Amino acid sequence: MAAHKIKIAARVRPRLDHEIDDEGIQVTHTPGSLSCISVPNPRDLSQVFNFPLSSCYDQNSTQEDIFERDVRPLIDVVYSGVTVTIFAYGVTSSGKTHTMQGTKTQPGVIPRVVEAMFEQRASLQRCSVELAISYMEIYKDEVYDLLVNRETAPKLPVRENDAGQVFVANLTSLPIQSVEEFDTIYSRASRHRSVGATNLNRSSSRSHAVLTLEVTMTDSTAQKTLTGKINLVDLAGSENNKLTGNDPTRMAESAAINKSLSVLGQVVHALNQGASRIPYRNSKLTRILQDALGGSSVGLLICNIAPGVKFRQDTLNTLNFAVRTKNVENRPVINERDNRPQPKPHFAAVQLPAPKLAPAVLQSIPVHASMNTVTTTTNTSGPSRGQRPSRVPRPSAGGVGLVPPLYSRPSSRPSSRPSSILEKPEPVVQLTDKEIDERIARAVEAEVARRLKEREVREREEQERLQREKENLVLKETQAAENEKTEQKFPPGVLSPLLKRHRDLDEELRARLAELEQKYERGNKELQLADVLSPSSRKKTGRAYVALARAHSEKGDLEVALELYRKAETYVPDNIKLRERVLEIEWAVKNGKEFVPSPKKPRKVRGKKRKVAIERAREDTSLGRSSLGQSSMEDEEEVKTGSSNGEGSGPGVPGEVKEEEYEGQAMRLETPAKRSKCEVEMEL
Repeated sequence: MAAHKIKIAARVRPRLDHEIDDEGIQVTHTPGSLSCISVPNPRDLSQVFNFPLSSCYDQNSTQEDIFERDVRPLIDVVYSGVTVTIFAYGVTSSGKTHTMQGTKTQPGVIPRVVEAMFEQRASLQRCSVELAISYMEIYKDEVYDLLVNRETAPKLPVRENDAGQVFVANLTSLPIQSVEEFDTIYSRASRHRSVGATNLNRSSSRSHAVLTLEVTMTDSTAQKTLTGKINLVDLAGSENNKLTGNDPTRMAESAAINKSLSVLGQVVHALNQGASRIPYRNSKLTRILQDALGGSSVGLLICNIAPGVKFRQDTLNTLNFAVRTKNVENRPVINERDNRPQPKPHFAAVQLPAPKLAPAVLQSIPVHASMNTVTTTTNTSGPSRGQRPSRVPRPSAGGVGLVPPLYSRPSSRPSSRPSSILEKPEPVVQLTDKEIDERIARAVEAEVARRLKEREVREREEQERLQREKENLVLKETQAAENEKTEQKFPPGVLSPLLKRHRDLDEELRARLAELEQKYERGNKELQLADVLSPSSRKKTGRAYVALARAHSEKGDLEVALELYRKAETYVPDNIKLRERVLEIEWAVKNGKEFVPSPKKPRKVRGKKRKVAIERAREDTSLGRSSLGQSSMEDEEEVKTGSSNGEGSGPGVPGEVKEEEYEGQAMRLETPAKRSKCEVEMEL
């Protein structure tokens, strides 16, 4: 099927009074080839980009030029039953709204299209033509109806019908009979559109507007209906917020506009790349224009260009988008509906094998010299509402006297869905009443035979199931009797001791578990209390428990003493001696033995007792008593000094004496320096 590429037209608007124009944008026309528009690179003025397009218009072009050359040929396409979409694209303040709407003195594309549509309507004599208008805007990615009160207008959802065509639900469509009636409706609806003032445009469009004219042509003689539509889209311009000076409200509008235009570029890129998924649903704009972008309509993109130097980069972006868009291929079809009633075959008519489908009928519609062929298709039969079940009983595959399946009753409802296949009416075989009665009788007999056979099969299966259950029951009874014979019985009284011992073990285990639970609860309480106390307080508490435990152990109350020792262990868990004492008492309690505490280590002798021990040690020395008298006096003075200070002498000073006590006996240890001094004195 031949494809139709979107046609591109570029138009440079005239320079404004306050605008700086270096005349860098040039339009050239070459006979016999495409027009070209040249734009210098704003980052390197020596580099110039050339864009060959279908149509290019300079600043001196008029509204009539662009309409007569590119738009008027599309009117014939609309009246041939094809959908046409014309949309204006460009940066803000580039003249899109002026190109589409125009003024009273210079009407734009929209009023000229309506006038041409009514002119074409007057030339059609054989069929009745009806025109209807609908007008909507996409503001912040929400669709609103402009033919109703904008203040109370609800948000309209975008839907898709069973034929895959996208439409806006609950959108108002008003029939029009004249150009004057259209002007009245359109002027009133245009005041509802969202506009705002920016630094670049006093009446900047803040939304995308879509005006749709639908023409319905009904030919009563041929009993066919053609439906053509033309969508006139005025896109909001992309904005650079550094130049527009937008406030927060305008910034939100600008963000929504730029996002929808970005998605439009993504859709065009995906179509050119042949991607498996096209992001139509990422924006309401692309969702509504889905038919014009890779769909079944004819497209025309008008790129509006601002000549100012500050718009140079935006101009390049617009032309790059145009170059990508002109490679998008659409496959237009004719929306034709056959109004002829379908023949009503007999309900028992025989259905013959389906005939082979005829090849698609392709028709060419001359649109413009530069356009490709528009492929159209017709649909002569409406869709069926589903097969109606036959009233004749259908025999089973195993029966006799089979009859072929009967024809289903097709629907006579006409369809407006376009089709690419020309279908031929299927032939119908007419039967006499006698033949029909014979076929019905054979079908009934076959159905009765089938049901009787099924009933016999079910009865046979039920009898077999009952027989198997009976056999299984007898087998189980036989096995139970054999098990009773082979079972060994114990003599009475054999299991009594074992059961008694088992009960004793259970009682012992329960007592042990109860004891462990009590210990665990007491330990938890003591641990919580110990965590709260400071280290010194825990040590004092532990000593107090030890003193109480010692007193009870001396009295012979070992269980209480053991409990107190365990509490003390909670406060000082790192004390090894306390742990040993707990183990000793546990062993004594468990075995019923008397607890004999381990002997205490003798306490160190301090103060006067230590002095007496030192003197006794000195008296035991048999040699060097006189020579060592002076040193002994010095040692006594050092001991007094050390005892008064509460500290002993350090081991590293010459002449010092170390004393160490063990089990009540004092020993004198001399340093090597002191021993050598004593030996020298003895020799003297």
